[in-house]
Amino acid sequence: MIADRQQQILQRLNQAGKVLATELAEELGVSEDTIRRDLNKMGQLNLLRRVHGGALPLQLDVPDYADRLEKKDPKKQKRANQAVSLLKPGQTIFINSGETCRYLALAIPKEMPLTIVTACPLVACELVHHHKAEVILLGGVLFKPALRCAGAIALDMVRRIRADICFMGICALHPEHGITAKYIEEAAMMRAMIEQSDQTIAMGGSDRLGLISNHEITPLKQLDALITDKDADPTMLKLIKAKNMAIILV
Repeated sequence: MIADRQQQILQRLNQAGKVLATELAEELGVSEDTIRRDLNKMGQLNLLRRVHGGALPLQLDVPDYADRLEKKDPKKQKRANQAVSLLKPGQTIFINSGETCRYLALAIPKEMPLTIVTACPLVACELVHHHKAEVILLGGVLFKPALRCAGAIALDMVRRIRADICFMGICALHPEHGITAKYIEEAAMMRAMIEQSDQTIAMGGSDRLGLISNHEITPLKQLDALITDKDADPTMLKLIKAKNMAIILV
């Protein structure tokens, strides 16, 4: 896992948008050489972008959710269909936000009785005509870039619910650093959903494998399965499978 000092560096980087080695050395009470070694190592791990005198955030390709809704993606549809095949009538499930999760909501059979819990208003809206599904929309502050609710209210609601399965779309999965997220609010919600679920199924494209983002969610050992593309890199899949995680290719 990421060392405590490096985690502090990531937090400052996320807050300020840039960090300087001189300032970090003073704030953290270590030498500039130590900070430079940390930054170099973190750059090699794709945690940040190393620049002269400091570092900048590593920009993952995570555009605003609303900008992507009109685009059809057959791969996301396949992942969603595979996820639906794992469902059993009467289950309670968490669905987080994101495109694949929206595809999942659309793919759920209308005649299947389920209790579906989500923090994403758009996912909930896709389930309006599922008359046999009880839909619980988690409250809280609307986090606009990803169109989902977050914060203390949403977290409290999650912790009062037990689920059979948590379905989570991912933006970054690394064999050693686990699942990470761009936003701290997203990471907190996903951690809570995982803790309250009997099983956790991650869904993500092959382009998300091997990436690391700013905020830790969970190590891979806490996940039960990954649904990803059949054209994913075999070496990466082998490293993931070594963490005792089932892989479903579609």
